Amino acid sequence: MDVTEDWYWEGNVVEVIAQFLEQHGWMIIGKADTRSKERGVDIQASKEGRTLLVEAKGYPSKCFRYPRRAGELKPTNPINQAQQWYSHALLKAMRLQTKHPEAVVALGFPDFPRYRALFEETQCGLAKLGLAMLTVRADGTVATWGLNG
Repeated sequence: MDVTEDWYWEGNVVEVIAQFLEQHGWMIIGKADTRSKERGVDIQASKEGRTLLVEAKGYPSKCFRYPRRAGELKPTNPINQAQQWYSHALLKAMRLQTKHPEAVVALGFPDFPRYRALFEETQCGLAKLGLAMLTVRADGTVATWGLNG
């Protein structure tokens, strides 16, 4: 079972968002290597003197992916784990915003009902924080919220 085959795997979400940004005039400065679990900003881009920093997440699977336990069911329900991943991404985005106050900071997620519900529950707060959102659909299209330009 190869996790990278799933459209909602974090590395695929990063790639689709990076391609979308390039198509909309952003120059990709850097991308984290998700396969090697590289730390840091998932996507760093620039456009017309602006910097964009994107913190992306995938969607949790029902089964373990690493070789020793591949195929075993996880004890945590993906819906609960998705909420944890959302909150971790939000904290990372807030830290990025503090460290890089001049940058536009965005969250990137695959379009799943759980992430949509969490976004709707936090949309007003995200707007107050100045955070943008990008979502990737299974067909590879990207929707944006709060990303001007």
